Amino acid sequence: MPPVRIVTDSTADLTDDLLKRFNISRVPLKVLFEREVYKDGEEIKPDVFYERLKKGEFATTSQPSPGEFAKVFQELVKDGSEVICLTLSGQFSGTYQSAQVGKKMVTGDIEIVDTMSASWGVGLMAIAAARAAAEGKSKQEILRLLNSLVSKMKVLFLVDSLDHLERGGRIGKAQAFLGTLLSIKPLLCINDGIVCPYEKIRGRDKGLERMVQIVEQQTKGAKINCAIINGGDPEAGEALYKKVINRLECQEVWQGDIGSVIGSHVGPVSGIIYYSL
Repeated sequence: MPPVRIVTDSTADLTDDLLKRFNISRVPLKVLFEREVYKDGEEIKPDVFYERLKKGEFATTSQPSPGEFAKVFQELVKDGSEVICLTLSGQFSGTYQSAQVGKKMVTGDIEIVDTMSASWGVGLMAIAAARAAAEGKSKQEILRLLNSLVSKMKVLFLVDSLDHLERGGRIGKAQAFLGTLLSIKPLLCINDGIVCPYEKIRGRDKGLERMVQIVEQQTKGAKINCAIINGGDPEAGEALYKKVINRLECQEVWQGDIGSVIGSHVGPVSGIIYYSL
């Protein structure tokens, strides 16, 4: 049985160390500050990105070309490996379609999976797939695993405002939250690959507490794997992490930075991404 190699795009927000540890290949999206172009996760890191955001700079993003996907795929199939590529939700970006076109440029066994998620929602799936591949699972077994995770993955995130989502055109059904009062923080989720409103929260601390309450209610004590995500507010990320490890039944907890592509569309953010075991 040929080995299975896992590929993801950079919006999975996995660090270089994690990509190396789990033998995951990355195809970067790009972040643009006017005429400056950076490869997400490779040429611009989250701390630098959020500092520029705080100074009032506005970033835009662009998806990888089909050729960029094809180049990575071609390298991986040379030894007969099969490839599974996980991408950001097709509702957010044309990245999934670029990967599909890139697949047609290469002769080999390649499967593209629309995760219907973002950030560590993609990252958690990539790690699970890579572990299964390392255990010698077949491509079909890994695809069945991923199919179950796509339906189980939950994303909750608290943003300062909807300005970035509105500007970038990724606001989805959260349009209903536009025009909120000062100090009201939108609590959002992802459903069927689209950003959706969940609740309006007054203040960051109440928002962090509410996210943990929601997960407690939804999981009812079941074990979970989760990632605590943070963009531009490390204190909030650490506060949320402490709440999670003290109150939820976590088999595995990751702490991850939101990268520059996702950060371009949401701005400063804190959240939890998880699935029940």
